[in-house]
Amino acid sequence: MAQEPAAKPIPILLMSHSLGHGGGERQLALTALTIDRSRFEPHVGICEGGFWVDRLQAAGVPFFRMGQRSLVGISALREARRLRDYIRGHRIRIVQTFDYTMNVLGIPPARSVSGVITIANQRCYTNLIPRHYRWLNHFAQRISTGIVVNSEALRRHLAEDYSIPPRKIFTCYNGIDTTVFHPAPRAELPGLEGAALVVGTVCVLRKEKNLPLLLEAFQAVTLNRPGIRLLITGSGPEEPALRALAARLSIENKCVFQPSTPDVTGTLSAIDIFVLPSLTEGLSNALMEAMACGCCVIASAVGGLPELVSDGVTGLLFPSQDKEALTARLTEVVDDAARRQALGTAAAERMCRDFSLAGAVQKMQGIYETMLSNHAGN
Repeated sequence: MAQEPAAKPIPILLMSHSLGHGGGERQLALTALTIDRSRFEPHVGICEGGFWVDRLQAAGVPFFRMGQRSLVGISALREARRLRDYIRGHRIRIVQTFDYTMNVLGIPPARSVSGVITIANQRCYTNLIPRHYRWLNHFAQRISTGIVVNSEALRRHLAEDYSIPPRKIFTCYNGIDTTVFHPAPRAELPGLEGAALVVGTVCVLRKEKNLPLLLEAFQAVTLNRPGIRLLITGSGPEEPALRALAARLSIENKCVFQPSTPDVTGTLSAIDIFVLPSLTEGLSNALMEAMACGCCVIASAVGGLPELVSDGVTGLLFPSQDKEALTARLTEVVDDAARRQALGTAAAERMCRDFSLAGAVQKMQGIYETMLSNHAGN
């Protein structure tokens, strides 16, 4: 009896504005690289490049490149037409976006193609999206087939603040590659030679990261502890103000500013206590990476961060903007090496167990399968 031919993989198009550093960009790239190719055929759509492009091309992933730089005008219509033609020509069944710009640029044209399932995204709170994108982003989410968020906090945000039907929202936590991010021997970076203890953070230097609070708490903790150093790794518009604040607090000789670096694991291995004092977060990749590397972590209890950090078990939480609380939490672990070690070990185990890359890709595939099943007749 002749065997039936195997079903062809389902073409999917994963879209991001660029493919450089960033949580969404990484999740797109790793999904495309590790998804089950017997079931899905990934394509990638971008406006700009990034370091993931070469790796994806080497893996045989085809690209669609959008030339659009404007939301309106003839160029916008031309690029929308090109995207529709690509979707039709390659029989794309699912179009998924990974940032708010591609929600706006990708979802409406894809939604206009009959039979295509469109999956929008939300990876941060809406107040962090530029104002001129917010209404268009909300419109794109409204007309999409579904929306993927990376934390239960963002699921509640869309359902409660924007009345998105809960059945339309799917949570898929970010995945961490624990073959890259894992505990390692302590490193010593330039400027930290001889430090007895290093407090640090890795993030884009923007206002919502609330780093002045970290500098102020560090200044209070280090008054009678001269061997402690503060490492701030990242680039961004707040750097001049942070340097000026360090000088006003008379801690500039205890602070090391390091620009953004691709060697995140090397930086994290130099940090004993990782602090993220953000005013708002969806789900922080930097915090997840620090936990996976075995850092003792302290984070503000905002957004999805309490979904990562079990207070007193895998790290410490404090109320956002509360300097005294952050100072107290820092003091707890600065003065107790055994507690730092226990919290760091538990954090690494949690990331390996519950936030693996394989688990995130499997979850995303499950979302695709659910949506394909729900729209089988379309």
